[in-house]
Amino acid sequence: MSELGMVKLPHDEESDEAIRREILIYQRFEESGGHPGLLRYLGPCGSGLRLEFAGNYGLGKCIQELGDNAALERRLRWCQQITDTIAFVHDKGVIHGDLQLGNIFLDEDLNAKVGDFAGSSLDGLPLLVQVTASHRYPGSLLLEQADIFALGSTLFEVMCGQSPYKGRKDIEIKGLFEKSLFPETKHLGPIGKVIAGCWRGEYGSAFVFAFFLPFDDAWRDIADREFQL
Repeated sequence: MSELGMVKLPHDEESDEAIRREILIYQRFEESGGHPGLLRYLGPCGSGLRLEFAGNYGLGKCIQELGDNAALERRLRWCQQITDTIAFVHDKGVIHGDLQLGNIFLDEDLNAKVGDFAGSSLDGLPLLVQVTASHRYPGSLLLEQADIFALGSTLFEVMCGQSPYKGRKDIEIKGLFEKSLFPETKHLGPIGKVIAGCWRGEYGSAFVFAFFLPFDDAWRDIADREFQL
């Protein structure tokens, strides 16, 4: 890490392939002008790559430390930023494959930045990673829908401060998801419907983001009146 960014290097043959994949993906993003919700790609660096350094905590650590003190308006903004970014990622032929709070970072202004594409799929290539059980789609993981499912679990984490079915074994979570049994989200208001829709496969990421776009003022009002975290 330096003032010029953070350097990511391979540590074995397997990670070397993953880093090469990540470079190709970031180059694809840059060819389209990049996106504010991604860690900015600063170019190759030896056998690795250099990325923007997100000066604050990862989002997961931030939410854990703040607990209920994380303002609802800020949580909703993070949800909006993550969702918009995943819509961009999918539009460029990329499936993230490991979308969860551990791969979302915060810049100095506390804006969410999606990172870690080392295991991602580009133009249908096999994934090199598998997301945790609480975010894992009970079907083909090479579909955009698998990322949308993980997006639902990620938004749930942002709003509730914990992953779906936290404390349960992976095999239990897998069985529940295969039966389309998901955590209750009604108490989260409108965004709870979005989360449930992600899990049920009701829409794609671009549609999810469209839900957030018109509601900036409404969210502020809802934050004062309706949400119970």
